[in-house]
Amino acid sequence: MKHWIHSVSRKLVGAALVLAVMAALPTGWLYDLWAGTGTERGQEPGAGVELIRRQEDIEAFFLSQAPATVLGGELRACPLARLRDVGQEGVHARSRYGVRRSVYVSEYVTADYPIPTWQRLLQGAIGGFYNRYYLMELGDNSWLCVYFDDYLTLTGTDTYPTGYARYTTTEERRMLKQMAEDYDVDPVYVLDMYRHGKVNWMVDIGLRLAVVLAVYLVVATATTHFKCRKKIDF
Repeated sequence: MKHWIHSVSRKLVGAALVLAVMAALPTGWLYDLWAGTGTERGQEPGAGVELIRRQEDIEAFFLSQAPATVLGGELRACPLARLRDVGQEGVHARSRYGVRRSVYVSEYVTADYPIPTWQRLLQGAIGGFYNRYYLMELGDNSWLCVYFDDYLTLTGTDTYPTGYARYTTTEERRMLKQMAEDYDVDPVYVLDMYRHGKVNWMVDIGLRLAVVLAVYLVVATATTHFKCRKKIDF
């Protein structure tokens, strides 16, 4: 009985690990290792990348299409997430046990506002394939909508990537108009700092599988080594 409980527990832990890696482990930082420094979207800010300090400066950056970034101000999670690879959007056919099914993947995942706890957890669970939007506080106590690879919220940073101000999409504007009731944010603009096209979603899944395999091999090797040491001690 004890052996059976141990076996089931080990399988449950393994399944939880696989789910965590495949669904939520942020691998975005791996693709940014070669982003470099400069004025391209998603790069480390180089010479010529200026700071957006006040809300009234945003329109000027948009009109000139000048590269910009922001200081690490206070963040507020937005009730909207977008696919990291928009090519994943659409209908995907899957076959399982001889049954063919179609699954639709949406470009955006919305939540209620204010975000309920269960929806916050859901957005976290799909974080492997979606990025959340955030509001960042500027120096004049106003807020700016920013979009970047949100693994940065886990690792922490004082330097955010290079971005460009653009008009919001319909979904983004609808979300920001809701938040404008509580925050001084302009719903027309978003600072897009995400390096689009840096990863294909199928390649990303392959990387996650490789991470799962590597972790499994490490755990299996450590377990085998521990058992061998235990036998020698006896």
